[in-house]
Amino acid sequence: MTSLDQFVGNIRQLSIDGKFSDLAQTLTNPNIDHLSKNIQHIDSIIATFTLPEHSMCMLAGLHAITKAPNIPDFDLFFTQVDTFIQTCSAEQVHYLPQYLCEICYVITERLRKENRARVGIPIIYRAIELLRREPGQLLSIHSDLYQLCLLCQWFEPALTYLDIDIIDINRENGKFDVKHLLLAYYYGGMIYACIKQFDRAANFFENVITVPATATSAIVIEAYKKYVLVKLISDSISNNQLPTYTSRTVQQAIKSLCGAQYTELFYIFNNGTLTQFDEFVNHHREQYARDRNLGLIKQTRNAFICNSIQQLTKTFLTVSLKDLANRVQLQSTNEAEKYLIDMIENGQIFASINKKDGMVIFHGSPEKFDANNMLSKLQDETEKRMLAEKQLRELERQISLSKTYIQRTQQSSPYHDRPKVLS
Repeated sequence: MTSLDQFVGNIRQLSIDGKFSDLAQTLTNPNIDHLSKNIQHIDSIIATFTLPEHSMCMLAGLHAITKAPNIPDFDLFFTQVDTFIQTCSAEQVHYLPQYLCEICYVITERLRKENRARVGIPIIYRAIELLRREPGQLLSIHSDLYQLCLLCQWFEPALTYLDIDIIDINRENGKFDVKHLLLAYYYGGMIYACIKQFDRAANFFENVITVPATATSAIVIEAYKKYVLVKLISDSISNNQLPTYTSRTVQQAIKSLCGAQYTELFYIFNNGTLTQFDEFVNHHREQYARDRNLGLIKQTRNAFICNSIQQLTKTFLTVSLKDLANRVQLQSTNEAEKYLIDMIENGQIFASINKKDGMVIFHGSPEKFDANNMLSKLQDETEKRMLAEKQLRELERQISLSKTYIQRTQQSSPYHDRPKVLS
């Protein structure tokens, strides 16, 4: 009997006996990796594993295929993985989550290169459902799903997870790379920007920027560029100050790597005229095009015009369409009327237009805060904060029990170096 036969027989027996911890250790031991070393026989080896009984063995075999220089029949491999995910034992797969995630990375990259992103969405979605232990748990393959959804502009599967706040990260047996956290938030921000939920998009890009870091990723720099634009579109904020908890390393990198086309845009937006804004954008248009941000720049221009009109509501009770167009520097009264109608319909301003004399009348907000939906919203927000407090207390408990934390606390204690009292 060859060493390969002995190995396959051994892992089959461990699977039959239900010794899944021992099986996981055997399969991940690099010193006895017979599957990758005998990749030419992998199809016949996989054929000996039945599902769901030998799910972990089958998973290891599929994982070995991804380690080969190339996958001879990718469509067959894709079908094998899809069948595995739908019929395997979740209990066994949870012992080796990193293997399934690494398989998904390979599938995602291959489909991206072949421009077949939509094909991969169902299989990655099912893999997430198989691996996650609670609704708010993040997996490394969430970023794969979001990337595929972006590529084919099919956002619903991604929004199933994006609309749920992250409260935990599946560490995947210590294999979780922070890159996947950054990409999950970055792609999530792009998806929300695509569907014009700019507040949510800004929140996601901000999460990328504020992840604790001792080195700056290119993902963070790209997130900052989009953060500036969606923040202006959603908030019209007056400065470009980052949250105080942003790491100093990231702040310095942004100053040196993000040019004036982003760092100075806040000032132009809040203090310049439309002509100055257009001149600034045209001067930096090539850079915006390279960053693939021209679409967001166009929407930022619309936000600039809307912001200028909103400022007029603080100065005038009535104003003519012609005067409004001149003050905002629009080309015609028709363009001014179009912006006004859109803003009124979106609830950005409260106004009426008298077409007979071409006058605009600004009104105060008619909103009342005694409605039932306001009470319901208040209850929802209260529940969210109570849940957040509970999660923070649990995190604090876990940290206080951490060996690393206890050691550091003892080392920093003023009593740490005191000599022991001799009895």
